[in-house]
Amino acid sequence: MAAALIGCAASPLHYSAVFSDPDGLGPGDPVTRSGENIGSVTSVSPYATGEAQVNVQLDGRYANYARSDSILILEGASASPSLELMSPDPSSPKVSEGAQLYGASNPSQAQLLLSSLGPPTFARKYAELFGQLSQPQPSPSPGTSTLQNQLIDIMRRTLAAAAVASGSTPSGQAQMEQFREDADAVERQLEAHGRTAEAAQLRADVVQMNAATGAVGASPNTLTVPRATSTP
Repeated sequence: MAAALIGCAASPLHYSAVFSDPDGLGPGDPVTRSGENIGSVTSVSPYATGEAQVNVQLDGRYANYARSDSILILEGASASPSLELMSPDPSSPKVSEGAQLYGASNPSQAQLLLSSLGPPTFARKYAELFGQLSQPQPSPSPGTSTLQNQLIDIMRRTLAAAAVASGSTPSGQAQMEQFREDADAVERQLEAHGRTAEAAQLRADVVQMNAATGAVGASPNTLTVPRATSTP
């Protein structure tokens, strides 16, 4: 009887997530948490929005890791892809088998999701980033996790570089357009999960980024989620 209970407890649990670009991800690719292998991808299929739905299975021992704010972050795209499972708030509720988690196709999307779903202290750090692009930046706080700090630093450098390059240059336009696409993908996920307030806040943050990049010399652009029409 004990052996049967152990076997049942360890049975794989299945979840899914939507990705704007799975970029080479396929069945058998690993799902990890803090570098530990906890499951694998079972399938990748087209999704209604033109994106891709990725189904995964986790070892039953790791059921507690799947929470209402859990994000599957694509790493090592194309070459040796894998998914890193992360929850911005460890106290968030657990989800049942079959639940749809959040999916991030790149560090930019992961950063946007972390800022929208994470604890207030992390959200404030992200908001400060938008208002301080033109000022020298301190090192990431050691109080947050290593992955969160890395994502903050990646986003900071990307946005600062885009501002310096200026929206009028090809490189600046490309960076801004990529950010707009990432923000749009994240907004869709937030709304699909019923997080309408967070989706609205993301739109406001992107508008604030427009103002910040303009303050350091970037040309005005139409970076909004979705694109907004100009007002007279």
